[in-house]
Amino acid sequence: MFTTSRLSSIALAVVTLAVAGTVAVAAPPSAAAGARWQLQQLDGDRCWDSTTLDADFNGFDEQVWFDLDNDCRWDTHQYSTKGGDDFHEQLSYDMNENGVPEYVLQDVDQRVGFDWAYIDANEDRRFEARFIIPGSSLDQSNRATNRLLVQMATRQTLNDFRRWTGRSLVPDYLGTP
Repeated sequence: MFTTSRLSSIALAVVTLAVAGTVAVAAPPSAAAGARWQLQQLDGDRCWDSTTLDADFNGFDEQVWFDLDNDCRWDTHQYSTKGGDDFHEQLSYDMNENGVPEYVLQDVDQRVGFDWAYIDANEDRRFEARFIIPGSSLDQSNRATNRLLVQMATRQTLNDFRRWTGRSLVPDYLGTP
């Protein structure tokens, strides 16, 4: 079981990677046809910290895996099919590294920031919750047309996420709602 401080550290690392817009990934490192994974060692311990793949050799990494907790297993994955759009389409986080991500953030419009947050709390490969992230470009466009507001994260959802992770789903530049 994860402690509140461990969840806070994990969430902080995931959010930091998401905001930094680092390259994304789709599956654990395996041999793609002719492509090679590039491993990175960032802190000098025995575990690799990240690995990237430029599958189509266009100079942009379409997949990135991270080992945020230094246990030598990949837990965070970023993925992009566009290549060179400076932002990944999906970031997933598998807290217990069992192959089933508990959190997935998706960017559906290639604007800055993720638009959707998916949560699979019981790890049955079905998302129990799906929310538009407040402050995202999808949120802004839907506020104008009043569509999909039913799927917006509620105040309780935002409070629960902050309590469980110590972080906010609302980008810092928007301020507190």
